Amino acid sequence: MLTISRPPRLTVAVVAAVGAICVSLPPAAATTAAAARPAAVGATTPFRIYEAEAGTPAEGAAVRSLTSAPTTQYSSAALEASGHSYVHLDGTGQSVQWTNTTGRPISFLNVRASIPDSATGGGVTGTLNLYVDGVFRQALHLNSKQSWVYEGNGNYNTSDNQNPADGDPRVFWDESHTFVAGSPIPAGATFSLRKDADNSASFYDVDSLDVENPPAPRAQPANSISITSCGAVADNTPTNGAADSRSVDSRAAIQTCIDQAQSQGKTLWIPQGTFYVKGTEGLSAHGITIAGAGL
Repeated sequence: MLTISRPPRLTVAVVAAVGAICVSLPPAAATTAAAARPAAVGATTPFRIYEAEAGTPAEGAAVRSLTSAPTTQYSSAALEASGHSYVHLDGTGQSVQWTNTTGRPISFLNVRASIPDSATGGGVTGTLNLYVDGVFRQALHLNSKQSWVYEGNGNYNTSDNQNPADGDPRVFWDESHTFVAGSPIPAGATFSLRKDADNSASFYDVDSLDVENPPAPRAQPANSISITSCGAVADNTPTNGAADSRSVDSRAAIQTCIDQAQSQGKTLWIPQGTFYVKGTEGLSAHGITIAGAGL
């Protein structure tokens, strides 16, 4: 599936929630505790970042911060968190809340969070509940399948060891993005993430939220080739970080369209949807424009 995760590890995938190849910018190092601020100094972006530690923890939720310089070369959740702080939820009813101060509705969320690894490695899935003005809105799908790699036992600074027995974990954070169900979160409204009884992970660490109100999907431009015309098939069912077993592997179809776009001098178009590229074989494109339904 097309996804982009933030440093320290970057993985490229092919599809975006609104049908474009997209990149989530890494969070700027936090030097102030503003509730919402521009995503990066000097950059104009369509989204705003809310740091978890600048929100309001409730019912025993705790802010955890890096309070001193590391004494070893190994990582920690606080060291990898933007601003070196995050909110820890480990009890039913615990939450962190913010107020929409963007001056506009919020219809899309990107949550940077961490949930535990499985006992044998490879990650788990879980949900975390979103509330708007104190009313349940939807369950957000999270997973740890792309995080929790281990540096102990001679694996320092490797990128693929997912054996918890080796110890010294790193890459705690991953991102999950979704459209807000129902009406957008109005300007001035409160919104919160809460661990309820149906949220099965033993803990949820929340680092930050990117929020925005993206425009409607764009129409396919002239002189372009859509990947669906070559056989790519969208599957938009949330799967918590794993491809739907019934989904179509669209790699060959997308590559066919890339080749056609290159030979015909056309734009490659990615419509709205989630398209899966399964396996380890990648895509190759040179000298063409790639456009999509989203930013």
